[in-house]
Amino acid sequence: MDAKLTIAIVSSIFGISGWATFLYNHITHIPNIKGRIFSPIMGRTQIVQNGENKDLTTCLFYLYLTNKRKTAVRPLDFEMEITFTDGTSEKLQRFYGNGIYEFTFTWINNEIINPNLRENLIYKKPQAIEPKEPLHGFVLFGGSKDLYERNNREEIATYRLTVIDVFGGRHLIQESNMDQKVNLYLLSDLANFELPTTKGTP
Repeated sequence: MDAKLTIAIVSSIFGISGWATFLYNHITHIPNIKGRIFSPIMGRTQIVQNGENKDLTTCLFYLYLTNKRKTAVRPLDFEMEITFTDGTSEKLQRFYGNGIYEFTFTWINNEIINPNLRENLIYKKPQAIEPKEPLHGFVLFGGSKDLYERNNREEIATYRLTVIDVFGGRHLIQESNMDQKVNLYLLSDLANFELPTTKGTP
């Protein structure tokens, strides 16, 4: 084989290898947030909007997020859309502000659960989503008044969560409602809050 041709082939191989390494490093450093959505603890509330009282369904989700890439990233905001078994959907509104710290939920025999939102809101936690360190916590949304009854009638098909990171990246996580029935015992362990002592299941 001609020496010049050999050098040209070797140079091409190294060139392709260099670009492949660059591309691999670039891709593996782009944040890729994945995780699980625990189906919500739902309740009812009333807010004042445009001077009028408005009834809403509260949806408290517990998120367990991981990062499949090398670069740590912080979540900035969240969007949630619910799809129903009849093919329709509803986009929920995010609840913000100090008032949400006071939200409580009713347990068996009307006992009260306080999920300690002051310490457990996921976007208030200081750590980023690391490649090997999951970030988990609550996020609170509001939906239409009818959403509460539609949930009771098991009309919810899927939850579609969009995590928006600090760089503007959007990461979609979708869960089937059939696979994500809420387990308050597991949530109480993950979020470190106390459940009432009444025996039974949620």
